[in-house]
Amino acid sequence: MRQIPFDEPYQLPAPPGYTYAPYQEEKEVHLRDYWKVIVKRRWIIVALFLIVLVATAVGTFTMKPIYRGTTSVQINKESPQVMDFKDMFSVNMWDQDYYQTQYKLLESRSLAKRVIQTLKLSEHPDFQPGPETPFQKWKSNILRPILGLFTFSKKKLASEKDSSESKKETVLINQFLGRLKIEPIRNSRLVKVHFDSNYPELCAQVPNTLATSYIQQSVENRFIATEQVKEWLSKQLEDLKAKVERADEALQAFGSKHDIISLEDKENVTLQRLNELNESLTKAEADRMAKEALYKQAKDKNFDMLPSILENKLIMDLKQSYIQLEAQYMKLSGTFKPDYPEMVRLKNQMEALQKRMDFEIGRIVGGIRNDYDLSLRRETLLRHAFEQQKAKVMEMKDQSIQYNILKREADTNKELYKGLLQRMKEAGVSAGLTVSNIQVVDQAEIPTRPYKPNNRLNLLLAAVVGLFLGVGLAFFFEYLDNTVKTPEDVEQMIRLPSFGMVPEISNGRRNRLEKGASYPVELITHRHPKSILSEAYRNVRTSLLLSFSEKPPKKIAITSPNPVEGKTTTVINTAIALSQTGAQVVVVDTDMRKPRIHHIFNGGDNGTGLSNFLSGNADLASIVKKTEVPNLYYIPSGPIPPNPSELLGSNRFKNMMGALEKKFDHVLLDTPPVLGFADSLILSSSVDGVVLVVVGGKTPRETLQRAKEVLHQVNAKILGVVINRVDMRRGDYGYYYYRYHYYYGENGKKKQLPYSSEEDSAST
Repeated sequence: MRQIPFDEPYQLPAPPGYTYAPYQEEKEVHLRDYWKVIVKRRWIIVALFLIVLVATAVGTFTMKPIYRGTTSVQINKESPQVMDFKDMFSVNMWDQDYYQTQYKLLESRSLAKRVIQTLKLSEHPDFQPGPETPFQKWKSNILRPILGLFTFSKKKLASEKDSSESKKETVLINQFLGRLKIEPIRNSRLVKVHFDSNYPELCAQVPNTLATSYIQQSVENRFIATEQVKEWLSKQLEDLKAKVERADEALQAFGSKHDIISLEDKENVTLQRLNELNESLTKAEADRMAKEALYKQAKDKNFDMLPSILENKLIMDLKQSYIQLEAQYMKLSGTFKPDYPEMVRLKNQMEALQKRMDFEIGRIVGGIRNDYDLSLRRETLLRHAFEQQKAKVMEMKDQSIQYNILKREADTNKELYKGLLQRMKEAGVSAGLTVSNIQVVDQAEIPTRPYKPNNRLNLLLAAVVGLFLGVGLAFFFEYLDNTVKTPEDVEQMIRLPSFGMVPEISNGRRNRLEKGASYPVELITHRHPKSILSEAYRNVRTSLLLSFSEKPPKKIAITSPNPVEGKTTTVINTAIALSQTGAQVVVVDTDMRKPRIHHIFNGGDNGTGLSNFLSGNADLASIVKKTEVPNLYYIPSGPIPPNPSELLGSNRFKNMMGALEKKFDHVLLDTPPVLGFADSLILSSSVDGVVLVVVGGKTPRETLQRAKEVLHQVNAKILGVVINRVDMRRGDYGYYYYRYHYYYGENGKKKQLPYSSEEDSAST
C-alpha cells in the first residue's frame, strides 16, 4: 500500500468516467476577480455611496456657516544679558522649549478666562446654551424635585449654586478653547491665532483681544516674577549678611587665639628659619664627622698621618733636629761607648727633643679632641633647634588649614553677598521696565466669506469615502459569503464533480404554475422543453449519463444536504429528461418522512405505495404507476410509516431494486436530506451513485463538505453536484447568463424568459 506523504494532499477516488481537476494549493487572484466582486455587490456600493453623499450634502447645506478670524503675533526670545559658555551650545533646544511653552500659554485656560471676562462672552448669543433636549427637560422637571427632597439645607443649596456656576464657567472655557487654534509658522517667530465663530465680528474681535491680553499677561507675569525675585533676594541677602558677619568673627577669633596677623608672612618666616637650621645642621654634621675621623686617628696614635701634625712647623723642626742628633749619636756610637760624655750629651739632647715633640703632639691631639667635642655639642644643639622649628612648622600647617577654611568661607560669603546685591539692583531696574518681547504683526479683520463648510471639498470627500466604504463593505460581505455559487467552487474547494446549474424561478411564476394555470414547475421539462430550465436539466442528464465510462448508471439516488433545496424538482425533471431519450425511467419516492411526488403526478393521492410494499401489504406491480410523461413511471411513498429507516434497509427493498433494475433503464430515488437522517446513507448502498443538490448562493460550503464526508464514510459513490436555484443575473454567473440568452433569445439578442422577468427572486 502506497504511503501518502504529509505534504501531498489526499484526494478521494473519482467516480468512473470522471477525472478531478489538478490540485491547486492556492487560487491565483486576478484583477477581474475583484471586478466580479464589485459588479456582484454593485448595489451595496451604490447604496452606501449615495447614503454617505446624501448625508454629507444634507449636513453641509444645512450647516450654519462658520467664520474664522486670524491674528499674527511675533514672539521674540528673551535672551539673558550674561550667557555661560555651555549655554551657547544648548540655545537651540532652549528656543524650542521656549516657543512650545508660549504656544501652550496662548491656549491656557487662564488666558481664555481673561478674554471671556474682557469681552463678556458669557452674554454673547454664540456662547449661549442651545434649547434643552427632551432628556434635559425630563431631568429638570422630574429628577430635580426628587433630589431637592434630600438636599434641603441652605449650605447644600449654596454649594450646588457654586458648583453650578463653576460648571458653567468650565463649559464656557471649553467652548472657547474648542474654537481657538494656534498655528506656528515654521522657520519663523510668527504665530497665527485663529478663532471660529458663527458671527464675523466676534471671530475678528476675539483673536485681537487674545493677543492684547497675552501681551499684558506676559508683562504682568514678568513684573510679578521680578517682585518675587526681589523678595527672595532680600531674604537671601539678610541670611547671607549674617553668615558673612559670623564668618568674619570666627576668622578674627581664630587669628587672635593663635597670634596670626598675616598667615602668609608668618608661614614665610617660620619656613625660612627651618631652612636655615636645616642648612646649619647639615654643615655641623659634616664638620663633626670630619673631626670625628681625626679624633679616631689620633686615638689610634697614628700621629704621623695627622694633617695638623704634618703641617706643624715646630714639630717638623724638632723632628729634623732629632734626626740630626740621632745621626751623630749613631756615628759616634761606632767609636765611643754610651757613657762617653759626648754620647751622653747627645743622648740627653735627643731625649729633650723627644719630650718636646711628645708635648707638642699631645697638645695638638688635645686640640683635636676638644674640636670634636665642640662640634658634637654644636650638632646636638642645632638638631634640637631644628626639631623644635619643625614642630612649629607642623603646628603652623594645622593652624593654616583651619584658618584657610574660615577665610575661604568668609570670602565666599562676601562674594555671594556681592552677587546677590548686584542681582537685587538688576531686579529693581527690570521691575521698572514695561517693554514686551511680543508684538502684534497683523490684526484680525472681519471675514467676508465663511471658513466652513467647504461645499465642494465636503462633497468630494464624501464621494471618495462613500465609494471606498461601499467597496470595502462589498468585499467584506464577499469574505463572509461561504456558500456554493459556481461549478468552480464545487470542483476546486469541495473536490466533487459538477453536473451543472439550474436557473432560479420566481415565486410569482411558481405560484401560477402550482395553481393550475398551466402546469407544476416540476414538469417544466415536459411542458416547456425549450426553456433554459429544461436545458439545464438536460445538461444534468448528459453529465449523469457520462459519469461512468463503460455504461451509464441505472440506480441513482438524488438527495441534498439540507431540506428544501430542490431535490424533488431535480429528481422529476432529470427523470423526464432521461425518459425523453426513449429510456424507461421510474422515480421512487423514498422520502417517507415528507413525500411530495404523489402531489405532482397524482394530485395528492398517496394511497398505496412503497411503505405498503415494504411492509408486505402490496405487491410491486400494484405500486408502479404510469405518468403523463411517456416512458416515465413513479412509485409513491405510501402512508408514512413509523420506522422508514428499517424498511429502507430491509432485504425486501433490495429485492425491489433488483426487480426495478431489470425492468427499467434508470431507477431514480428521491431520498431525504443527508444531514440529520440515516435514510440516504442506507439507500446509498443500494444504488450505483448519489447526486447531491445544493442551492446556489445559499448552501454553505461547510455543509456540502460535511455531506460529502458522511457519504464517503459509508463508501457511497458521489456522482456529482447540481447547483439549484441559481440567479443568473448575479455577478458570479455572468458568463452563464449570457450563454443561455444567446441560445434562447431571438436573433441572437437577449430575451426575457417566459417565467423569469422581474419576478426572478425566489427559489424552487
